[in-house]
Amino acid sequence: ASRQRNIITAAMAEDSLAILPSSMGRQPAQPKKKSISSFIPQQRGGLLLKDPSAEECPYTFSDSPAYLRKKQDEEDAKRAAELESKDETRGFLRAVEEYGKKQKWEEAHQSLERRTAVPSGLFLVTRAVLRWKFAKYAGALHDTDEAIANYSSSAKCGPLASAFAGFVRICLGSKVREKGGCSREMKELLEGWEAAERTSLGQHALGQGLFHPRAAERLSEPKEIIPGMEATDGSYIVSSGVRIGYTFIKNLEESSAALMVHFHGSDEIAADYRTPAMCEKYKSLRVHLLVVDYRGYGWSSTGEAPSFETLLPDSEPFAEQLPELVIRLGLAWPYLSGIILSGRSLGAQVAIHLATLYPKLFGALILDSSMATSVTGDRLGRGPQRKAALARWKKELEQANLEILQPLEDDLCPLSALDKIKTFQGRLLVLHGLGDELMPQEGSESLHTAAGTRNKDLVLIKGAGHNNIGQIDEYWSSIRRLVLKCELDDHIPSVGETPEPLCAVCAAKAESKCGRCKRVWYCGRGHQAEHWKSHKHTCAGGPPAPKEKTVAEGEARFVALVVANISQQRDVAHLKHTMLSVREQAFPFDKVLVGFWAAEADLAEAARVAAEGAAEIVQLEQCSRPFSMVSALLNLLPNDVASSNVTTWVQVLLPPALLAPRCSATLLPPLRRASGDARIAALNIAGGVAWGDVDNLPQSADDVAALLGESKAKIAAPDSDAADGQQPSDLELSKTLVRLKVLKTFVETTPAGVLDHPLCDFRFSGKLQSAFGKKVQRFDPPEGDWLLWPSAPRLRGRSDEDNSESPTPDKERAEFLHEGFLKLREQLETMPEGRSAGSSSSLNLETIESSERALVVLRRRTEKRLILLAGEEISPKELKNVGSEEMQRFLEEVGLDKVIGLERWRHDVAAALSKNAAELFGVKVSTSLR
Repeated sequence: ASRQRNIITAAMAEDSLAILPSSMGRQPAQPKKKSISSFIPQQRGGLLLKDPSAEECPYTFSDSPAYLRKKQDEEDAKRAAELESKDETRGFLRAVEEYGKKQKWEEAHQSLERRTAVPSGLFLVTRAVLRWKFAKYAGALHDTDEAIANYSSSAKCGPLASAFAGFVRICLGSKVREKGGCSREMKELLEGWEAAERTSLGQHALGQGLFHPRAAERLSEPKEIIPGMEATDGSYIVSSGVRIGYTFIKNLEESSAALMVHFHGSDEIAADYRTPAMCEKYKSLRVHLLVVDYRGYGWSSTGEAPSFETLLPDSEPFAEQLPELVIRLGLAWPYLSGIILSGRSLGAQVAIHLATLYPKLFGALILDSSMATSVTGDRLGRGPQRKAALARWKKELEQANLEILQPLEDDLCPLSALDKIKTFQGRLLVLHGLGDELMPQEGSESLHTAAGTRNKDLVLIKGAGHNNIGQIDEYWSSIRRLVLKCELDDHIPSVGETPEPLCAVCAAKAESKCGRCKRVWYCGRGHQAEHWKSHKHTCAGGPPAPKEKTVAEGEARFVALVVANISQQRDVAHLKHTMLSVREQAFPFDKVLVGFWAAEADLAEAARVAAEGAAEIVQLEQCSRPFSMVSALLNLLPNDVASSNVTTWVQVLLPPALLAPRCSATLLPPLRRASGDARIAALNIAGGVAWGDVDNLPQSADDVAALLGESKAKIAAPDSDAADGQQPSDLELSKTLVRLKVLKTFVETTPAGVLDHPLCDFRFSGKLQSAFGKKVQRFDPPEGDWLLWPSAPRLRGRSDEDNSESPTPDKERAEFLHEGFLKLREQLETMPEGRSAGSSSSLNLETIESSERALVVLRRRTEKRLILLAGEEISPKELKNVGSEEMQRFLEEVGLDKVIGLERWRHDVAAALSKNAAELFGVKVSTSLR
């Protein structure tokens, strides 16, 4: 290579004219081909760019919505053209042509009805025309709607389907919905025909003075009109800015009853049906009632006055939204109990219209005082527009090679009520009063005759006019018979061709149904679980039977502790009678222990004789309170009693308490159930015997029965605050059977000095219901029976004013309080308002003595709060709060809570009382606690 370069260089030097390119001898540099991948967008939907460095567009032209719609329309048109050009898809037309030439249109209709497959859009149009001829109006409308939905892009089928759909809706009295698929000429003619119909309806003589709208206030929330009938007001959307109101009256006692949809007369409103009288009538029918208003009626839209022009079209959105409305009102869809369509007077026209358009939605039809004709069936005065539209229709049939259908144009005329009712195949009840002064009875007779169903009844009621037909019993009995027949039908309502189940909660498409009743559908398990709270009351006849709870029972036995203070011979007699009632029990006590204190040796010996038969008899050295005696007796119980698997229940008896002979036998079953539940700490006997005017206390159960018979004593009603088995609000020691372990725990955790304090019974009651068990179970004796003649005052019922055995009142504090009260009263009496000091409570400061008693009450309340904390440790703040709270309560009762100048006094007294009570009950105040 270097040699070649040298030769070339020498040659160039010899001949300066030889100019060679500098790159001669080298491989020319080729431009680097860029990879085709660099032109492809990295993200799906990006634009193919010539310059890969340019910014990519977020979407390509081929992905644009307009392009996709255009391609889809082209593919649909190509497919439709291919189908229509094939002989096998046009075989139906040959059959129709053959039958049509012979005017055998019924055979042609049957030949198309037998075909299950839909080969093309022209087939749907042809079948729709034949269905219309043979009064299958809903089927004709369904075929045109399907043709528009699936074959609108076809050049032949699309305009024909749109035009015929417009003809059908005009003839039915509905509103034309799809005009975009029509040819330009047909669209103008169709609009002209529809405008002529609307004008004629708006100016019709029957519409002048027929409507009498009234406003009504809508219920803001459901309201129970009568027991078992609840009214709910609502509305549905007709179009933008137009809403029609309705009233739904739900039968709460018959949740699976039939649903009656009712369109009222021109002089009524839906709110008229939620009166107690009307609710009673429909409750006796065992139905749910849904009453629908018209424009301008009730709380419906009032922008336009009601007229024949909007009467029928406004009802169609209601039928289409009915599944959603039913679910919104708390029912299920499909509603298997049946839907009954009802119309009265003017409303009968609406009912016939909906029954014609939606034959699979309503299983029964009730026509009340209706007229046979309708303004939509008046065929006069609209000839030019109709003829022009049908002339254009003929030309379009020729273009689609369906000219055989041209002779059927005469059937495209507005329909009357007599024409529409021919299509109804459900149950029909026609009611009319023979004395009707507004609507002749011949109209109802004509409707009954023209109806195509075989299940039809005509009831002409004697003595009934147009407005008082609802006051005749025969009217309601006829409707009741129809409702009973509908309950036996298996009709499944459907707005479309087949019923589409909807979720009972959100109205979305349902995928599963209740596995128990097979009636209510749901979109998923979440909504099914949410709906079960309300559905369980109607599912398959009611909520599932609750599983019987197996109540665990345990073995139970009784131990009686009899404690008494013997100070006189009468006390010995009381002890003797109490022991006698214990020994006479049908189910004997396992052990009976007696503890007593006697003032003299003779009384002690007599007490031992009276207590004969007890397992242990203990004589205490000094007069004691019941809990001190109970503590001594508990130490005498054998260890096997407390450690045994059998639950031991202790009943403390204070003479002169008496037990009924059946007391232990009656208490044994509830005690066994309580033994199986470790949460139950005690069993409280509700009720008892209340003292009357008794001079001598009873000595036996027979004496108690005699006193009850003479009305000198009576059986007290149980406390109504707690039901059987619930926590009682108050306790008595003799009427409370306590677990042995619980009673021992109470005695061991209570300081010895507190056991002998008068307020120990208050501590026992409070601890029993809060600390030693989750609950104290209440037992209500059989009605009319008594189990125990009480002996002691109610433990927690001891009044705060009871100052027996109370500390000596602080006279200085009472005098200060009394003087302050008098000064306050003098100041208030001089004020213009003339107010007076004092309060309505039993506490007053009128005298020094009453002030002393009031302070005793304050002291007793503070002690009650702190005796519950006996032997425990609290912080100074907690102790201060106890005194402050009780002092505030006290001052509010005596009317001095807002008096200025008592701050220091109230602080010092509250602190002193709480401190003294804490020292009395051994409550430790630790500064380390906060």
